Amino acid sequence: MSEQNPETCSHHCEGCSSNCAEREKPESFRIEPNAKSKIRKIIGVVSGKGGVGKSFVTSILASEMQRRGYHTAVMDADITGPSMGKVFGITEKMYGDGELAYPAKTKSGIQVVTTNM
Repeated sequence: MSEQNPETCSHHCEGCSSNCAEREKPESFRIEPNAKSKIRKIIGVVSGKGGVGKSFVTSILASEMQRRGYHTAVMDADITGPSMGKVFGITEKMYGDGELAYPAKTKSGIQVVTTNM
């Protein structure tokens, strides 16, 4: 693979024969889930700003989906203020058997993993 001098590269790759970093496709970050996993759908509730109601929307959405008969789980990856344990009244910790991790469950059956567990 030849690298082009950044001073002479015009970043117009159509007419260039060089294999510079601009032309390489990024690797996929997708990994295969555990063979025992039964995840079908993932719904992400994200925002770059705090205090906009992400936890509220997540808890209402999870509760409603569970009420409708779907098996529901919440993963709270907020490192600065994880709140799902508090929202759902969970005080126990998650546990594992060396192969899989098992989330804590709410009274209604929603599985919850949060960074403060």
